[in-house]
Amino acid sequence: MKETELFIPVKELLLSQGFDVKGEIKDIDVLAYHKDMMIGVELKTKISLKLIYQAIDRQKVLDQVYIAVPKSAIYQSKSLYRNFTHLLKRLEVGLIVVDHETAEVIIEAVPFDRNKSRSRYKKRLENIDQEFKLRKNKQNIGGTRGKKITRYKELVIDIGSYLMKHQQASPKAIKESTGIEKAASILQKNYDGYFERVDRGIYQLTEKGKIEISSLKNQLQENK
Repeated sequence: MKETELFIPVKELLLSQGFDVKGEIKDIDVLAYHKDMMIGVELKTKISLKLIYQAIDRQKVLDQVYIAVPKSAIYQSKSLYRNFTHLLKRLEVGLIVVDHETAEVIIEAVPFDRNKSRSRYKKRLENIDQEFKLRKNKQNIGGTRGKKITRYKELVIDIGSYLMKHQQASPKAIKESTGIEKAASILQKNYDGYFERVDRGIYQLTEKGKIEISSLKNQLQENK
């Protein structure tokens, strides 16, 4: 689909809402007037940073700014759609999607309510806050990819250290000694393959666990 093929569906949409519409006014693809409101629409066949720059630039002089793209450009993946639409909302830029000969407003160009947006992610904020406050080590280097010591990993190391000393133990004994409330869950889920159950309610370290727990402990000691 060409940019020019987006024009007629977008124009008809705006006309149906009572706007007077013209194309290519100065460097604005579509300009629409209704009473005292002036709206601009940028037509593009694909999403790009340049498109965002253009939309922001139009906001300097227009009441509202929209971008119009083909449906195929915005629905390539769920993550792309989610992240891109959130960005547009933050920037107060509207989104029009064109499917064949039909145009539809997906996002209105309205003021962004940051407090309302943040309230939807309270659990995520709580997890970040908890990770920061509970994590003991400060050895992780920002920008690192791959292995890093998280709060969860610290708990795994503490449980592993206890089992190194006592060979075998129950989740209850580990919890009482280390104070780790989620000891049973960590042992049972065993995401890293460090633990194994040797009897009902009794766990020990696997060979992998012995090697990697020792390595992690040394890593923490070296970086102190």
